[in-house]
Amino acid sequence: MDDAPSAEDLGRLRSEVESDRAAVRGELSELLRTVRLIGQKVDWLMANALITADAPICDLDGDVDEAMVKLAAKVERGERFQDELLDSTARKDLKVAVDRHWEWGRKLDQRQATVATLSEAIVGEDETAAVRAGEEFPAAWHALTDVEQEGPRLESAAQVARERLEADDAVRRKHGKDIDAVGHAWQELCRQLRHMIDAGVASQALFPGWFRDTLGLAPPPDAPTRWFELATEILAYRITYRVTSDDFPLGDPPPGDASARRRDWYQRLRAGLARLT
Repeated sequence: MDDAPSAEDLGRLRSEVESDRAAVRGELSELLRTVRLIGQKVDWLMANALITADAPICDLDGDVDEAMVKLAAKVERGERFQDELLDSTARKDLKVAVDRHWEWGRKLDQRQATVATLSEAIVGEDETAAVRAGEEFPAAWHALTDVEQEGPRLESAAQVARERLEADDAVRRKHGKDIDAVGHAWQELCRQLRHMIDAGVASQALFPGWFRDTLGLAPPPDAPTRWFELATEILAYRITYRVTSDDFPLGDPPPGDASARRRDWYQRLRAGLARLT
């Protein structure tokens, strides 16, 4: 009797092994992150003589001033209007729909002119021209009919396209300055927040719980730039959406009616924290 496992059994076993490996890798990654955070806390305790009364504190949330709040609001406002705009591909497609309708109108005028010319020739005094026009008339009439049938579809598409383009242009005219201000406001906000975090790290300050329990007290030596960028963005997220949680850096997940920007930002920052081992 052949006791060799079947291909199906081998496939199932292979799938189970891969699943176990993935789970172990995930647990190991989390363990490494936990060890790194513990190591940083121990280093901090040693550097600050086991948290004396004079230990420096970097509150972050409490250190945010009104200017930073206004910068975050300016970025959010501009990004919200930016999200309402059509991208270049969408605008190009809509303009194509408008151009097709214009081209259809030009073609319709040509077909109508041809039919009118042939009609005049048919009833004219030149018999030879009348015969020739009579022979050409059915094809010309058929061509005109074909073009006319395309009209409603092209006209409807063009009307929708014009309305969307006009609405997009209106947003650009009304809120163009808000959109243009995003780049500078974001850079300035990040600069100020990064300065706060840099100062805290340099002075070996005690960061708030939501910060040190996920990011630690200092950047990892193998990825300092990524750590600083992630920490800065998380703080910017908290300011923008008024996150006050002492336990979780991003607070609760965005509500169902949250903007696409907030949902995407939240997911991206969560992924960044998960990668930070």
